[in-house]
Amino acid sequence: MASTPSSSTISAAASQSPFNPSITHPSQIIISENLKPAVYDHLAYLKEIYDHPEYLQKQSREYAIYRYEIFWLPFLAENGELDVIPPLDILFIWHSHMLAPTAYASDCERLFGRILPNRVRPRTEQLMKFSEQLWIKKYNRTMPFELDYSTNIQVIPPYTSKIKYALSQAVERQTDFYYSVALNHYKDPDFLEEAIKRYKKFIYLKRLNPQLYVVPMYDIDIIWHTHQLFPEVYRRDMIANLQHVLHHDDTTQDRTSNSKLSTSDHETRHKWFELYGDRLPKNGCMYRGKTSKDFYQYVTDFSFLLECQRYSIFVQFLDNNSSTIAVNGRGNENLSSTVVSLHDHVGAEPLPEQLFAQINSSDQELFARGSSGNVEAHFEADFSDLTTQLVLKIQQKAGYWPMNYFSSLEEYQVPVEKLYSITNFIQPVKSGLQADGDDAPGTLYYIFNKALDPSSPFVKMIPKARRLVVGIPAIDINTIIVRYEAADYEDVILGQNYLTQLGTSFLFNLETVKVRQALHSILPIHQEQPTLLNVRHTIINDIDIFTATFNSAIFASCHTLNWSQLPLPNQISSNNHNSIITLEPEKEEALIIKDHHGDWGIVKFSKDLFTASLEEPTTDQHYQFSLYRFQPDGQVAEEIIYIDWEDDKWLIGSDNFGIEMNTWSISVKRIALNSSMQYICLGAALISRFDTLFTQIFGKQDEETDVIATEGNYNDNDLLANDIGKISVNGSNGTNGMKSTISKNKPPQMAMNNV
Repeated sequence: MASTPSSSTISAAASQSPFNPSITHPSQIIISENLKPAVYDHLAYLKEIYDHPEYLQKQSREYAIYRYEIFWLPFLAENGELDVIPPLDILFIWHSHMLAPTAYASDCERLFGRILPNRVRPRTEQLMKFSEQLWIKKYNRTMPFELDYSTNIQVIPPYTSKIKYALSQAVERQTDFYYSVALNHYKDPDFLEEAIKRYKKFIYLKRLNPQLYVVPMYDIDIIWHTHQLFPEVYRRDMIANLQHVLHHDDTTQDRTSNSKLSTSDHETRHKWFELYGDRLPKNGCMYRGKTSKDFYQYVTDFSFLLECQRYSIFVQFLDNNSSTIAVNGRGNENLSSTVVSLHDHVGAEPLPEQLFAQINSSDQELFARGSSGNVEAHFEADFSDLTTQLVLKIQQKAGYWPMNYFSSLEEYQVPVEKLYSITNFIQPVKSGLQADGDDAPGTLYYIFNKALDPSSPFVKMIPKARRLVVGIPAIDINTIIVRYEAADYEDVILGQNYLTQLGTSFLFNLETVKVRQALHSILPIHQEQPTLLNVRHTIINDIDIFTATFNSAIFASCHTLNWSQLPLPNQISSNNHNSIITLEPEKEEALIIKDHHGDWGIVKFSKDLFTASLEEPTTDQHYQFSLYRFQPDGQVAEEIIYIDWEDDKWLIGSDNFGIEMNTWSISVKRIALNSSMQYICLGAALISRFDTLFTQIFGKQDEETDVIATEGNYNDNDLLANDIGKISVNGSNGTNGMKSTISKNKPPQMAMNNV
């Protein structure tokens, strides 16, 4: 499906002057500044502002405007020939002012008699220090150079602004721009080289159509913005190219059908195609909607997930003083072994060497009981506060059937600090076998470990017994597990508040649109209550949107990505393929995950993930795909997700999370607990997508199956590209029923515990 262009548009300004009549081709369009390195520096400070939302709050914005007019502009007028740069709060005001080039020129000429200069460059520490020294010299600390808006609420003193341009509204409009150019392909040299060529074609199109209200795509718009940030250069270049200064009009925001922006977008695409023979919309260059940053909520207390977990408790007698033992009763090499193992006979199905104890806040008594011959283990607890009491009773069988009974031999209080690691997770627990907390299945975290006194009744009963230990598999403690329960789908008519349901604005004009929707539940793995989270799945024209919600608050979302937001591999330089996410729409599918910080990650997988023929050789890579996690510094970290079939279980997962498709359970490592909402939302999306895809491929073995997927196709009749009434993006791939070849090499241990 298509995506919308920028709302920035062009109209002719009043400044007229003879222009260069020799320009007869886009390549002859004059750009006097090297814009490519300037784009890097431009994007760098936009990201810095994006990471400091306190600068954009209304009171902070108004105070920064005051500082800009009263302090920065006079300072710049005196020091403009020197290499000075403003503090970040003032910079974004100046930035927004310069993006109205005719208004900026008018204000500067009226106040200072000339256009005040700027040059986009790196904001180095040396340059910042030099600028601050000159600032202090002029203002003698009456106004600090930099301010911390996160702690100080500034009061604006009375003053009368002489700037005619409405700066506050302009700054507010520009806050949304960065998100559409934030992905790393906008910093790729090959991508930018092509964007500069398209910018020249854009200017040339305007030259040939002076009355046309032209609408750019975002690759063109970032170049256009950067050009305007050199005010004198931009003015000179545009007069040479067009005979007038192009005014950058970002006030037109209405994207509805038949609006000025909509009709102008259609006409711009039509004229572009007529002139150049190619399409103006381009992969990875379209509107991305508004960021979820500070719109979504976030979780600070994860006890609602921890309290519903269920753990297997192992009670064992060991034959030496070693504390390294696994649940299979065998130690590491020649270490200790279990002498007596306790078995819990529930439902006539023995569970070797383990007892179940559920540690949660439900209404049932915390209870575990198991027996082996004449010995039984029994736990008693203050269920309302597990950390105050957990008592282990070891009992001996007495009497004769049918009058058997158990008498207590000894009682032990489990140390509170050991339980605290389970009920109030701080960091991964460590088993006796591992020092780093990254445990293989079965290694135990001991909540009780005591040497037996020679006079203990246990020694008399079990002569080889030297220690009594109680442990829980470390991997169970270090992993949370929940269950995805699907609800029925129904037709829903979206209203004006659809953003609060979908959590994303990359689609618009959805009022009165009919969609398929279901509200699924995330439940404890062993219980029907309580509902921990809801996942709303909305299907719009083969676009899947998942939102993780509770009580109307959105905590994470996951939705389909297509050609509009990610570039093709051939659009970027070959040495950047590891840091830039690309998409081949005919071969791949992608989902983006968002949270309260903005984009959290993108998962991408091949459309033939499950369709390798038995006759074709396969590799491990065929049964894995990638989750690209966005880092705070703007880089991308790749997290490999594996697919494996083991003991009739279909498992999907990485080092941080896992999905068991047989039971629709989702596991998250506690080390990734702060990202659990994102992983659960992604898990729900993958369950839905892969279950549907797998059924489509293998559900009809003797019939041809069509897999409907989003293609890289768009047509010339698209107006605003994400206008839901005008997209045409669905394509069908005829896929014959094929069998999957499973890799024989096992992937690394996934974040799964026992269901």
